[in-house]
Amino acid sequence: MPALPADAAAASARGPATAIAFALEAARRAMQHGAAPDAALGMLFVRALAALIGAALRPAGGDPAYQALVLRTRDAEVDEHVWLAEQAEADRRTVLAGVDAIAHPGKLRSVAPGPQRDALAELHRLASAGAWAALRAAAAQLIAQPSADGKLHATLGLLLQQPALARLERGTALHSLPAVARYRSLCALSGPAAGSEAAHAKGTAAAQRGHRAEAGAMQALQRIAETLQRRAPAAARYRVAGNLLVPAGFPGSASKAKNEWDAALLRTADAGADAPAEIALLVEVKASPEAAVSDVARLVAGLQRLAHAQAEASYAFASADGPVRLLGASLRALRPVGEALPPQVIYCCSAPAEPQVPMLSAASRGVLLSERASLAFAAALAAGEAPDPQRLGPVWQELGSAARLRGVLHQYDTARTVREAMLHPDDLLAAL
Repeated sequence: MPALPADAAAASARGPATAIAFALEAARRAMQHGAAPDAALGMLFVRALAALIGAALRPAGGDPAYQALVLRTRDAEVDEHVWLAEQAEADRRTVLAGVDAIAHPGKLRSVAPGPQRDALAELHRLASAGAWAALRAAAAQLIAQPSADGKLHATLGLLLQQPALARLERGTALHSLPAVARYRSLCALSGPAAGSEAAHAKGTAAAQRGHRAEAGAMQALQRIAETLQRRAPAAARYRVAGNLLVPAGFPGSASKAKNEWDAALLRTADAGADAPAEIALLVEVKASPEAAVSDVARLVAGLQRLAHAQAEASYAFASADGPVRLLGASLRALRPVGEALPPQVIYCCSAPAEPQVPMLSAASRGVLLSERASLAFAAALAAGEAPDPQRLGPVWQELGSAARLRGVLHQYDTARTVREAMLHPDDLLAAL
């Protein structure tokens, strides 16, 4: 991880993201020693955050996802649209189930040909097409017609009273509003919609990158194991195990802790079949450094849990290569010192070298921009106002006390910890 600028002036000269990273780390160090951060740091932070928000709102080169979030904050109908869209699929299933109860094609086979059967078939067609307002009108018209079928009228009455139908109608009405259309356009610019073919393709590509990264790491570890085996005493054995799963009932808290470990290089001093193994190297594989930064808290919690093992005991872990017994003393040796990882725990990442390492992580940037004070500031900017950066003061003031901001406050230190523990598979092979 590159060093931060030497002082506030140098940090400010390198842009708002670096200035924020500098202020955060300086504040973290001050709090670590029981001191309050300098007021000048707070001023640097709020001015840099104001500049970051302004850059995100630029029509050209800005952040469309953030612009969509700000638009939702400013416009009640956009917010309602998002809320309705989130439950639209469940509402659609509810209404379709109500229509199918009386107008499913299979049920209509037993209805005599005539106006009522035609009306019910039309009802089903409208529901399938998502024409909710037309569906309501057709159902009301059916109820208005004289009929001896009281059960049909009762079912149609319940359908018209269904809150799901009202929500679907309202969602359709909002869909064509200019602000909602703008919101949807911004969302489209920021990435494929959830559930779409494009989103599926993106997810598939990401999964493939992850699989390639894991395969590269496993190959490197296997070569290391073979090399060590050739040089080891006759009784010793080196091997690789993938996807180690912590056994049920293992001591320590499983809350927010990693429960499955990507790969481990294992060493057994005794060649006996039942001899427990020690962990020579524990490896977590990530497709990008940013993914490792967001993972490290779970990894540290997982190591802390493994360190609850009894030193003299052995524990049966399931793995992709069959059951593995691990020595408790080896697991206890994985205990992190503070936030630092032990030397036998590494991240393995096959991504190409970054041309420039970001001082402010994407996750921290997202959290800061999404704070309530930040969104209010952004809404004022979007409305043509010139808000005072001091309106962002609450974000700075809560850094040391709000749990949701702890990761942001520690973001540079966390990134440094991760990158110091990160190797490319070629680095592992070079160690041979």
